[in-house]
Amino acid sequence: MITLGTQYYRAPFPNEKHWEDDIRLMKDAGLNTVQLWVLWGWVEATPDTFRFDDYDRLVSIAEKNGMGVVLSTIAEIHPYWIHDVIPGSEMITSMGNKVVSSNRGECHFGLTPGGCFDHPGVMKRMSAFISAVAERYSKAPNIRGWDAWNELRWNVQADGLVCYCEHTLRAYRAWLMKRYGSLDELNRVWQRRYHRLEEILPGKVSGRPYTEMMTFEHFFTERANEHAKTRYDIIKKIDPKRPVTVHGGAPSTHYAGDINAHVMTLDRGNDWSFADHTDGVGFSSFPKWGNIDNAAFAARVRYVASAAEQKKKSVWLSELQGGRSNIGFIEPTPSVDARSQQRWVWNGIAGGANTVLFWCWRDEVFGCESNGFGIIGTDGKREERVAALQRTGKILTAHEKLLDGYRPATPEVGVFFSPQTYYLNWAQEGKAGKSRDALDRYSTALVRENIPYSIIEEEHLDALSGITILFMPRTFTVDDTVAEKLLAFVKNGGTLVTESECGAFDHAGVYRYPEERFLARSLGIREIGRRKPEGPISMRAGNSSFTFEPELWITPFADVGTVLAKGSEGALAVSVAHGTGQVIALGTFLGSEKNIGMLGGLINAMTIAAGVAPAVSVKSPLPKGTEYVQVHYGMSGGKRIMFIFFPEGISKATLSFTGDFAKAGTFTDLMGGASYKASANKIDIATNDIGIVVVAEG
Repeated sequence: MITLGTQYYRAPFPNEKHWEDDIRLMKDAGLNTVQLWVLWGWVEATPDTFRFDDYDRLVSIAEKNGMGVVLSTIAEIHPYWIHDVIPGSEMITSMGNKVVSSNRGECHFGLTPGGCFDHPGVMKRMSAFISAVAERYSKAPNIRGWDAWNELRWNVQADGLVCYCEHTLRAYRAWLMKRYGSLDELNRVWQRRYHRLEEILPGKVSGRPYTEMMTFEHFFTERANEHAKTRYDIIKKIDPKRPVTVHGGAPSTHYAGDINAHVMTLDRGNDWSFADHTDGVGFSSFPKWGNIDNAAFAARVRYVASAAEQKKKSVWLSELQGGRSNIGFIEPTPSVDARSQQRWVWNGIAGGANTVLFWCWRDEVFGCESNGFGIIGTDGKREERVAALQRTGKILTAHEKLLDGYRPATPEVGVFFSPQTYYLNWAQEGKAGKSRDALDRYSTALVRENIPYSIIEEEHLDALSGITILFMPRTFTVDDTVAEKLLAFVKNGGTLVTESECGAFDHAGVYRYPEERFLARSLGIREIGRRKPEGPISMRAGNSSFTFEPELWITPFADVGTVLAKGSEGALAVSVAHGTGQVIALGTFLGSEKNIGMLGGLINAMTIAAGVAPAVSVKSPLPKGTEYVQVHYGMSGGKRIMFIFFPEGISKATLSFTGDFAKAGTFTDLMGGASYKASANKIDIATNDIGIVVVAEG
């Protein structure tokens, strides 16, 4: 059964007087699950004394109403006694200052950031809390799963870059030795002459030498990955049958960091590594609040789904916007209408999610989030949201087996995600926003073109199996082991599309001259150096020509391969064969805001030229600006399923098919019962009142 639920209790709100009525109303609204925050600071307010009376009652009320429960272990909200019981456990900033913890801005009781979990005393106490929660509720019959780490938080309100305490530095140096094996090997790779391990200091701020900063960033990613695994292992040992997941405030691809906000890039871990160890990966999304349009939301689902499905793990929309957002005393943000909210829900399901949890049921009442976020909140859209949820709940129940068994189509197109490039960008600029934006623009272009794709993370290159064409936007950092696998992918028939200075740095942040980069060494694709842009660039792709604006700089190529675009000093795009595949190298960057209008067409042309033909595509209407008909498709129990999302003002879409996708000929609408007949590999689908049509074969 697909989980459709809502966050409810962040102690001590909502007050107990609302509990019975609210959970009954949730059930009536089509929901089947309630999520509860179990906060360490609240539950263990007195050392070694755990109070679960409120949670016991809520779990019991949920069971009485036939509702499942997801428990979130909020171990990052620490008890007020933490530093008294564990002296010296405070976090330390990069400037050597001890962090003074305080109440978190949106949480009523408990300290943030509290103690550093690299301190063994803190980790022991934190583990005891998580164990106590799991022991208490593992036998409850209506527990549906666990969210072991909410939004991967650990440094909120640290008011500085953390953590530089002795325990973290000890863990960092141990990690270095595990990674390099010896100080001599580290010196060789880093081109240093350290004579003691203790001499190795972590990066302090951006804009200093890349090596130590990039490596410390990488350590923090791995540290978070390991911490998530530890939380998972604690719960899973006690409750082996229920799924245990973690979720970020956004996909890890969006953790670009910001030194001004005291956040390193990817310091909250990597979704691909989470999927290696946990039962699923999730993310939070507040589209109206964050101005996330439909394509960007679909891309976010795809980021997390790419990580999860490569390990056959589940996808959770762990916090989805319930009602109008509110932070403090501001002009009201847009209300959440039912049409938009249902598009998010069904986009998640179409992208492979089996769990959708809203934030939250009632409007919040504490602090900066008060008067916001409630499904039944006071933004004027309560009735339509509840009616739409009731409808969705009935559809999920009526077609439970079919929708549970649905799996999205296997992509042949990949987009490369390089955490090492993020680390490099942050080390220089204090944020990796340009890398994130480039990845986002390629991804949203693929969404608008309805081309199924997967994000290929640099340490999980087994996922290249089945990929035909791989795009590498703005990838400055490529290690030799990664380069070998990319070249093998091309040699075996793949198409690799690179941008300027691909692989110009190694993971230690050491710059490679143009002739030393992997494309130059192996294929003779050598750039002659950075030049100022000369103006628009015209390029051939397949049977079409495209004109785009260069971004940042151009790097012309020495004479090699087939020239696809020319500049005054040489080729600006070339194609070079390797084995049965090819590399298309571009001497600038396409993922800029200037090129959004043409990027989709160019990517589509390259994809077709590489031999990729999506089984389902939209013949009409074609994308116009940000408006497009979106299609997801896949299989369930031998049946083909399509999810069609219409923009407002579009009443009908014509879809076309390749291969035998429409071999049965007839598709039935799960939402309204209408029947559609495919003819000559085409089908016309009409919209409905919420602009979402789900059709299944037969």
